[in-house]
Formats: sequence, structure tokens, C-alpha cells
Amino acid sequence: MPFRIDEAAELHFDPYGDSHRNLDHDDGTIRLPYDLVYRPTTEFSYEAAMKRLTELDRETSSDKFKFFTSPGNLGSFHDHDAGEGLGLVQAQGQLLKISATIDMDSRLSVGCAGAVLAYIGRHKAMHQLPGDTSASHILRVGKVEMFGVENMMFINADTLASLQILRSDSNPNAHSQGPSKGVSGSKEGLSIYGLFHRLARTSQGRQLLRQWFSRPTLDLSTIQERLESIETFLMSDNETSMKKVVKNLGQVKNIKTILLHLQKGMNHGLKKGGVRSSVWSNIRLFAFHSLQIRDAMSEIIGAEHLQIGKRVFANFDTQTLASIGEQIGEVINFQASADMHRTVVNSGIDRELDNLKRSYSGMEHLLDNASKDIAATIPRTYVVNLKVIFFPLVGFLITVQMDSNGGTVSFEGGFEEGFQWDHIFSADGMKFYKDYRMRELDESWGDVYTSICDKEIEIVHRLAQDILVQTDLLGMISEVCGELDSLTALAQGARLYGFCKPILTQDNFFDIRGSRHPLQELCVASFVPNDVHLQGGHGPVSCSEADKGGNSSLYGARQDARRSKEIAYPSMLIMTGPNFSGKSVFLKQVALVVYMAHVGCFVPAHRAVIGLTDKILTRIATRETVSRIQSAFMNDLQQVALATTLVTRRSLLLLDEFGKGTDSHDGVGLACGVFDHFLKMGDERPKVLAATHFHEMFENGFLKANSSLAFGYMEVRVDEKAKDVDDQIIYLYNVRPGRKNSSYGSFCAAKNGVDDAIIARSEELEELSAKGEDIVAACARVSTAEEENLSKAERVARDFLVQDMREMQGSPEKARLLLSLIT
Repeated sequence: MPFRIDEAAELHFDPYGDSHRNLDHDDGTIRLPYDLVYRPTTEFSYEAAMKRLTELDRETSSDKFKFFTSPGNLGSFHDHDAGEGLGLVQAQGQLLKISATIDMDSRLSVGCAGAVLAYIGRHKAMHQLPGDTSASHILRVGKVEMFGVENMMFINADTLASLQILRSDSNPNAHSQGPSKGVSGSKEGLSIYGLFHRLARTSQGRQLLRQWFSRPTLDLSTIQERLESIETFLMSDNETSMKKVVKNLGQVKNIKTILLHLQKGMNHGLKKGGVRSSVWSNIRLFAFHSLQIRDAMSEIIGAEHLQIGKRVFANFDTQTLASIGEQIGEVINFQASADMHRTVVNSGIDRELDNLKRSYSGMEHLLDNASKDIAATIPRTYVVNLKVIFFPLVGFLITVQMDSNGGTVSFEGGFEEGFQWDHIFSADGMKFYKDYRMRELDESWGDVYTSICDKEIEIVHRLAQDILVQTDLLGMISEVCGELDSLTALAQGARLYGFCKPILTQDNFFDIRGSRHPLQELCVASFVPNDVHLQGGHGPVSCSEADKGGNSSLYGARQDARRSKEIAYPSMLIMTGPNFSGKSVFLKQVALVVYMAHVGCFVPAHRAVIGLTDKILTRIATRETVSRIQSAFMNDLQQVALATTLVTRRSLLLLDEFGKGTDSHDGVGLACGVFDHFLKMGDERPKVLAATHFHEMFENGFLKANSSLAFGYMEVRVDEKAKDVDDQIIYLYNVRPGRKNSSYGSFCAAKNGVDDAIIARSEELEELSAKGEDIVAACARVSTAEEENLSKAERVARDFLVQDMREMQGSPEKARLLLSLIT
């Protein structure tokens, strides 16, 4: 672990501490089940880790390793990182090789792997003699493996970007863009998470909801709990009670932050919010609305059977919450606090404080009498308008208005010793003085206000200590409110967007009827739903840890495998058909239905039966950047390399026009080879959705027929007689079984404003290609006018060659004749 690790993480891994570890106690010796080493943070550097991984791959035979991951960022690898004997070009080549199997975008994971490799290197240098390879106690690297968190779906950056799960839009104003993520000025854009983000009412709810969408779960019980909660919240009989819950959740603050401020003594409100934003107001409102939420939940039919309902009823202690609210209301005078801009304590809490306040409340009468007494001592020859005032921390003062002309006053105290007025300061046309009478008042009454403040601070501090005793309870209630807020946001989204409850099963297939793209349907006037049916390999009949992918709970029992064999769905669906017909949207919407089901959310479909899916891998979007040294096609290849390495029979793979970034012959071969590879995986084959325009792989029989292979196309209606381009092809966006060889690329070009001459030429070449003619020879042909010009030029050249140049000497007429012949 790094030295700068968070204290909570340190206590988790080392609960006993250095002073109590490995010591004998009554219950035996306390020993950690691992070696815990603290290392400098620099050893967790991303750049240093890339260097160590490169050297490891160079020095060790690759057959000892398994790599599971995706392409990454190699732009920060420079000469000084290349290592001894490893040039920059060679190092970059090694990194390209590794980045096809290790997700270099996972900077934290790569950095931690580098720290482990550094530790192994030090151990090896300390305990192994040069040339000694037989020492059994030497640490060695046997496998480099990257895996997902247990019971979490494996999702990488390419999948998140391709499916538009999360999307952060920066503020268009550069001055509003902060230097860090915390103050970046960005907001959630058009994304799947963004559909529900705006429906959450609490900050803790939005944070938890984002975590759910970032980490889809594979725990079937967790998914079922969320789905049952959403279904209950959507019942028509619960609509009124749910509105109460949502309304009260909107008033619940993040109590953990508030209590942290209270521990620091920050109990005053912000300048803009005043007393309404103070710690005491927020805690009292938190207790009040928590009680309201509990009462509203008790009115929801079926809430007592839900896990979230049980957590609400178990943790929302009515007596404690009511006591906290009453205690704060009894002690804090919120109206007086708002008027005086500080925390004011109610009367009747402390007798000494009440006496001080009574004394202070009579201050106005005291000041009035003092003003009259001082005015009576001023000679009548002076016209003086004076008052006696009191400033906290300054004391009692005589204030006299200055003349408008010279800024002076006619009288500034007596002339006898001890009766002079001492000038203190001037402000706003007034002069302020002190004399012996003001000093006497300071001694007798000047500390009253300070004593009041000190006493109130003491009382408020005792109140804070009493409230902080309930920190754990309030923190737990805040977490439950966050979970409840997340579920209500999912329920509101399901009602708003017309989603349905999916059926999750351990059988390795999915049957989706009427699937929709939840983002696309918001951007178009109407959306055409489509069905899809896919089934992965059967795998071993028994649940074995040897099954690729690890977690045996994913693969069901023996009877689940038998049921899967009875279902006759293909494992691969290849989509063909015209450009612009919705193939890519169809691929994405199927993946989104599966993804959202694993979040525990209702899905955009009429009906969905979905088997647990351990990974969703994509080759859809190419995230190009100058910081990478790969070409666009190389990025595509690395995404496919990830799929071939990481995919299991429980995985869903999307391939959208793979192979289009290189020579057409190479692209066809690579695409066909990838499709064939996944089909030949047998009982371990994954579920694959693909789209391609390489029709020659089917026409020429490159991709052999397979019972697990199905074809589909997006239906269009063609009217060749229509004059308007927009009327020639009507896209119906219906998925139909079979294949279509026409891509209608020329029509798409015309629809997007490409010049008619270019389109005419492309159609001419397309027709020649369809006839099997040589395109190169066809392009070499010349027009009739060009043939006539060439024939004329040939005749001139031949006439010129037969001329005898010796006859031209001394005969200008013949020379002119030859020149005219040439021209």
C-alpha cells in the first residue's frame, strides 16, 4: 500500500496496527493472512508500471501468462522510460503488444501492478544470487491476469463510450471549467444514467445511482430486490404515498457532510442561505423529513416485504429522530438567529443566560438615561446632538454629529481634569468618544454581551455533543435515504419512459420482444421496436471452477444447463442491409436492454427474458486521439483482441463493421476469421451481434453455414420511379430474417448532398463490378472524342517521322511547311 493511502483503507487491511500485530493475546497470536508493506507513492506511478510490464513481457516467455483486457493509452511512454537495452521503437512495439491484452486505460490497476512488480524485483535482487534460478523461496510472476470485481459485470471504457452509459458535458464557458473533477463545471449529458440522474432528489441518491450504472451486478438476488421494489412503487394504489416519499426526499440533505461540519464547530449558516442553511436547521429538517418518509413508506402496500422497506422501518428510529428534532427546537431560537446572524439560544434553557439577557434587554433604557445625564452637563451655549450607544467588543460610546461644513463638533468634553472626551474614531458623519462615565459603564455592563455569547456557545456545544452521539444512526438513515432515492428514480424513469420489468435467469440466452433504444427514441418522432433471440454455448453440465470466467454461481445448476439445451436460438446474428437503416442502433439497443437489466432497472422493451451476462464487449466506436500511437484500424484490432481473449459463453459481443479500416480483401478476411472463430468455440461460444457490408464473404462461401449462425437485415421500401431522392428509399427499421446485399451507398451519398456527377460515376463503377469486369481496365478506357484526338496525334507523329531533315537545310519554305504540319 502507498504511504498516502486513506486511513479507512489502512484500518481495513491492518485493523490491529503495528503495535498490536504479531503479539500474544489471550485468544492467541494476532497475525494478518498476508504481508503488508508500505511503499512510496512514486512506486505506484503509471509510467513506471508501463516500463515494468514492458520489461516483464520482453524477458519472460509469453506462454506463462494470461492477459485479459483491452487497448490503452501509450502516449506518455518516452525515451527515459524505455529501460536499458530497450530502444524507444522496440519499447513502443512491446507496449502495443501488451496493450492488446492489458487495459492500459485502467491507470490505477496498472499502477498497482507496477508496485507489485517492483516489490517482486526487490525481493528477487535481495535473495537470489546471479545465475541462480532454482531457489524455491524466490517470488516469481506466474501469471498476469486482469479480472472484474466479483459479482460485477466486466465493463471497459470502450463499452461505456459505445453504449453511451455515462457522458459528461463540459460547460461551454471556459471560465466556468474548473481545474479538477470536483469543480469541473460539467454536467451529465444525454446518457442512460442521465435519464435517471435528474429524477434523483438527493446527492447521496445520485451518487449511488451512478455507482449502480457504472457497476452492473451479477448477483441475482440483488437484481430481484431492485426490480421488486420498482414494481411495488409503480403500483397504482401506491401513487399518492410515493409522491409523499419523493417530496420529502427532496428536502433531505447529506447528513454525513453536515455532521462533519458540526464536528469542526461550523454550526452557522452560509451568507446566502442564512439560518436556513445552518447545521441545526438541516439536522432538524433531516429528522422531520425522515419521519415523514417512514410514515409514507408505512402507507405503501407491500413495502414491509421489500428489503428497502425493512431497512427503513429498522433504521428510522421514530423516538430518536423525534427527540433530536425536539431537542434542537427547544435549544435554538431560529427566528432570533436569523435576525442576529448567529446561533441564539431560547429562553428557559439556562437561568444564568436568562439573567444576562434580561440585563442586556434593559440596555436601551440605560443608554437613554445616560444620554440625558451627559446632555445635562453640557453648557447651554453649545448646541450638541448626542447619543450614548453600545458596540459589542468596543463598549459604550458618546456619539456626536459633525458639522456639514468643517466636519467638526462644537463641544468635545469638559475642560477640567478627568472630564475630557477622548476621541475614538469617526464614521458616517459622526464622531465617537469615551469619557469616565463610558468607562464606568464598560466595567459594569460591557461584558454582558460577551458573556451571553460565551454562554450560548457553551450550551450549543453541549447540544452538538448530544447530537453527535447519534452519528452512526443518522449516517445509516442517510444511506437508506440514498438507496430509496435511487430506487424511486428508477421507478419514476420506468413510468416516464414506458419500460417493462425484465425476467433474469441463469439460463444462457435472452429473448427480447419489442426492444427500443432509450436515447434514440427521445430524438425521433417515432421508434420501431424489434425482437432478438440469442443463446450462448451450453458449457459444462456441472458448475465447475474450471469453467472459463471463474464464478460458478453464474453458470447455474445442472437443470439450468439442461433447460438451455432445449432452447434453439442462434448464438450469432449478423445484420446486413442498407446504410442508414438502423443496424448500429439495433445492436446498441439490445446491449442496453441487457445492461439495464443487470443494473436492476426496468428495460425499454415489451418483454425481456435475459440470462446473466458476465461481460459486454464492443467493437463499435473508435476512440481516436493523438496521444495514442495507434492508427484507427489498430484500435479496432485491439478491441477485437480483447474480445477473443476475454469472452466467455456468458458474454455478449457487439461487432459493428469490423474490418472497414483497411484494404477490402484484408477486411473481409479478418471479419470472416473473427466470425468463424466465435462459431467454432462450440459449447463455449458467446452471444454475438454483428453488422457488416462485406457481402462477398457470404456470396463466395467464405463463412460456412452453421446452425448457430443467423442473418438479419433492416427492411426498406424502394421506389425506383420516384424523382425525389428522399422518396426513392423509405426506411422501415424492421428487422427481418435473411440477408440483403444492397447497401444503397450511392443513395446515402445523394441524401447527404454529394455531387450528382460523383454519384453517377460511382454507380457506373458499381455496375461494372457487379458484372465481374476488371475495374482497373474499365477506368483505363477513353471516350470517343479522346480516341479521335489520339488518332490525329498518331498521324501527325507518323508524318513527322517520315520526313527527311536533310532536305530542310537551306529551304525555309519546307521548314515552314513541316512546322504547319506539326501544329
